[in-house]
Amino acid sequence: MAEVNERRKLRVGVIGGGFGRMHILGYQACEDVEVTAFCQRTRSNAEAIAREYHIPQVFTDYKDLLALRELDAVSVAAPPFLHYPIAIEALSRGLHVLCEKPLALNTDEAGAMLAKASDSKLVHMTAFNWRFIPAMARMKELLDDGYVGRVFHVDAVWFGDIRADATRALGWRHRRELAGVGAMGDVGVHVIDWLRWLIGDFQKVSAHAATFIRERPLPDGSGSGGVTVEDACAFMGELVGGVQAAVHASGVAQSRNYQALEIYGSEGMLRFMVDRSTPRWITGELGGARGGDRAPGPLPIPERLTQGLDSSDPQRALGEFVFAHLTRRFVRGIRTGQGVIPSFREGLEAQKVLDAILKSVEEQRWVDVDSRDS
Repeated sequence: MAEVNERRKLRVGVIGGGFGRMHILGYQACEDVEVTAFCQRTRSNAEAIAREYHIPQVFTDYKDLLALRELDAVSVAAPPFLHYPIAIEALSRGLHVLCEKPLALNTDEAGAMLAKASDSKLVHMTAFNWRFIPAMARMKELLDDGYVGRVFHVDAVWFGDIRADATRALGWRHRRELAGVGAMGDVGVHVIDWLRWLIGDFQKVSAHAATFIRERPLPDGSGSGGVTVEDACAFMGELVGGVQAAVHASGVAQSRNYQALEIYGSEGMLRFMVDRSTPRWITGELGGARGGDRAPGPLPIPERLTQGLDSSDPQRALGEFVFAHLTRRFVRGIRTGQGVIPSFREGLEAQKVLDAILKSVEEQRWVDVDSRDS
């Protein structure tokens, strides 16, 4: 790793071309940051993305990218089974790491990643970018100001249709050894992070999961293969202070891409919603009610939370505005030597909840969430 100072550009490598595009857009929205290297397994795809985003160096093996002497940091946007080996090697080479969610395949791997990053005194971050949707950021402010009073219970859904097409080929997302978790790791982990961030730690969970499409065609057309992760998962949870939670994450909700969170307390309620069938969904919607209000009404989102947001292209804004909240924090932490949030710690704590959910599904019972300080 080259020495970082305030007078030169920070040089970053991005590994993974799926959501890695959002990482690239996030970095390119930062001042004095250059994405100098990109890695994806398929050469033609890697070269196409590098051309699109004007990235000078292209690799198909992440080890070759990590070996670059001029790099300062790396983003890991590869499938979850690669998060641990890539992050550990990057940290061993003195590189700061921003890693996609879920942080790892299990709590043991996530704990080792946090320990390595902490011991190395390097900046580490988990990509919980959905904290920075403007309506969600405002919900956090209102909760902290006591808008709902003491929280009693929460209800959350994350519905999408990424798994609904039965003709879609078997990929890493459908295999436990590569993905770790199905819909709950794909999208439900964002809800887990929301609830930990907004309210507090989970204490126990009781979950039910279902795999509706049990076989998918193999990519080479030679037959079919079994799906070993869930298409949908619903769970009940108890958070610190006895707060009740009900969460449902699905990847087979046909024609739906919808997220919602409702929080009810002693003084009122708040409702967050994103409906991606609407043209400018990226801001989100927020409603609330207090005291004697009989029904929730819309709540304004301050302009300071949307400053710089061009909602005419929500998908691009997801990288250039929402994800840029992460990359700017990451860059600032590298330049100042200070820790950033959400870090690997937040990724580890969410991983503990995921592991408890998987255990609950397997054993069909309530499971305590690991409270050890890993």
